[in-house]
Amino acid sequence: MRKFFSLILVFLIITSLSGCISKETISPSKSETATSTTKPTISESSTTTSPETTTTEAMMQALNKEDLINAIESVEKYQFTAEYSTIPKSDTRINSKGGFDFTKEEAFWEITSLSGDLVAYSNEVVWGNSIYYSVTVEQDNKIVQQETTSMTIETYFERILQGRTEIKTVEEFKQWLFKGADPTRNPLYYVRDLLSNADSFEVSKEGSNYIVTFTFTKEEKVNLDSVEKHIKTEGTGKLWLEDNLPIKGEIEIKRTTSYTGLDSTTTTEALVKFEISYRYERPVWVKKIVE
Repeated sequence: MRKFFSLILVFLIITSLSGCISKETISPSKSETATSTTKPTISESSTTTSPETTTTEAMMQALNKEDLINAIESVEKYQFTAEYSTIPKSDTRINSKGGFDFTKEEAFWEITSLSGDLVAYSNEVVWGNSIYYSVTVEQDNKIVQQETTSMTIETYFERILQGRTEIKTVEEFKQWLFKGADPTRNPLYYVRDLLSNADSFEVSKEGSNYIVTFTFTKEEKVNLDSVEKHIKTEGTGKLWLEDNLPIKGEIEIKRTTSYTGLDSTTTTEALVKFEISYRYERPVWVKKIVE
């Protein structure tokens, strides 16, 4: 079991490069959208005003970031694929696929993380008060560690995360699992967080799609192991909307980290791409675990 905990920490170090533990292909076609869970709308007036096209255009022109944030917070189910890569040299890359059913407190993730000569593959599912985790780490195409475990969320936090991340309590961990702003684990709530820190927000139309472009700046101070860390995240985002919610996004990020009392500053630039559909379907491996 100790070997497994060290393996989890290796994986956390790799994924933390995208901002995953912090205070960063489902292709949604029109046919899938038509059969998926009904999405929340930003304004009920669009259902009563005629003609429909004029109403939609007027509504989109009046759309602001608060409307979009409220729509995101109303989502009950969604699935995604995401890709995070450092730029200009892509020495770190994370590819992920996952889904959330907030009504059942259930979520799953399939993540592949590459950093240098290390590659980590993980499958994770959370349902109720349980968490299942399977991870394999390869180095130079050879498996160096591999483990699978299932435990309660409380046990997972106490044995693996407590004291090693900025998450302080089990309740914070649960909140992070489902609503944490993370580009590769929860891109929809990552967008929500960036919109909350948006400096500019514009809506335009490209063909049949409405596009939101925005810039953002976010500054944080975090204390970890008696060291104060300063994090500044800034960049630009582009969202493709359908039924008033993002179905695709591209975000360019610049993240600068410094430490109080230390002459040390690191800067990472990255590109995040994701696609979203508003439905939830358990993969076969998840069904075998939770059903």
